[in-house]
Amino acid sequence: MQVISRRALIAAGSMSLAAPAIAQSWSPSRTVTLLIPFAAGGATDVMGRLIAGPMTAKLGQSVVVENMAGGSGQVAAARVARSAPDGHTLLVGHIGVFALNPHLFKRLTYDPVQDFSPVGLIGTNPMVLLVSRQSGITSIAQLRERARNGRLTVGSSGVGTTLHLGGVMTVQALGGAGDLIPYRGGGPAINDLHAGVLDVVVDQAITAIPATQGGARALAVTGTQRLAQIPDVPTAAEAGMPTLDLLVWNLLAAPRGTPREAILALSDAVSFALEDETLKQRFATYSAIAPRGAERGPEAAAELIRTEGERWGRILAAAGIEKEG
Repeated sequence: MQVISRRALIAAGSMSLAAPAIAQSWSPSRTVTLLIPFAAGGATDVMGRLIAGPMTAKLGQSVVVENMAGGSGQVAAARVARSAPDGHTLLVGHIGVFALNPHLFKRLTYDPVQDFSPVGLIGTNPMVLLVSRQSGITSIAQLRERARNGRLTVGSSGVGTTLHLGGVMTVQALGGAGDLIPYRGGGPAINDLHAGVLDVVVDQAITAIPATQGGARALAVTGTQRLAQIPDVPTAAEAGMPTLDLLVWNLLAAPRGTPREAILALSDAVSFALEDETLKQRFATYSAIAPRGAERGPEAAAELIRTEGERWGRILAAAGIEKEG
């Protein structure tokens, strides 16, 4: 799934050429907090923690991670949106927070376009359809039969989250029924999948692939290609579920009004983090895709929020998914 046009990336790149020089004029004066809108252990949490260490080294001030789950990411997003625009409080958001929630909630506590100054894209993750080994399901055919002859228990983490959307899309693709069980994040849901409390969790590869070493079995992956780490697992299209088409991106954003110099310095720190060898190894291990070149800049991140918001608005409307609240 292409999330941003090549033309837009080239344009964003030309606008960002002066970033390194300007970025040197700002540095944080105290600890920088990366607010994670979900529970510890989930994919967004992992992404935030992977960049925190290298960002600390680049900025010369501690970069710490704080988890604030609730409201499908709204609690943390609203806090960052209302924080002082000084570069010291940032949001590690994802496709749900920035592109899905506006189309899923009647009363959103923040505006993903008006309330934030994007810093940069962190990475993109395929999704993996996992089943509990205790369920006895070993194939998509068996999963479809279970969904059509009963009700699957599917892990979710609130309306608008990627776990929720992945679960809904999976049940629809199977043509059966399922009960979505809400959790505070992907980590707790994976734990219950291991324990056999849940039948299915559709999670990002960065946390789903490690789960296959325990009580979870992977049956399909999203995207156009199989993943090198689990090469025997077919794509959703290969498995007969072409409508399960979801790739998840994470990006860093500051409150609207944050000085341009701060945005560029923080963007430079994210780019530095993406070159860290430990992060590269973790990304490779879990099939996360790091942005390259102009994809890393704040302009490209802003364009991603805009285009993906429009695209998912059309998709959700066509699916008949109505706003809540």
